[in-house]
Amino acid sequence: MAKQYRKLQEKLYKKPTEKKAPEQKIGKDYVLMAVTVFTVLVTCAGWTSLDNVSRAMYSLLSVSLVLTYAKRHAKLDEQKQTLVERGSLITMALAVVLFFVSLYVHFTS
Repeated sequence: MAKQYRKLQEKLYKKPTEKKAPEQKIGKDYVLMAVTVFTVLVTCAGWTSLDNVSRAMYSLLSVSLVLTYAKRHAKLDEQKQTLVERGSLITMALAVVLFFVSLYVHFTS
């Protein structure tokens, strides 16, 4: 009788259990590192032959890739994580806008 009463109590009055979400495994991001290094090398090697819009575009793209890598691998608190993520998105958006400006200037001249 006591066992049944205990089982009934457990069913009726379940204690809330906190379930932590398992931490996602972070990959090595070799592709991200390779693209970042390639972008930095193109920016440095072509600095003298690029116009100002292209320089800004490649520089912003490099910054965005570095911030993306930092967001994925750095141990940051929530506020800094948000700032890094927003910075990455903003620099990426600006790089895309400058890419379209570069296309417009190139094909309308």
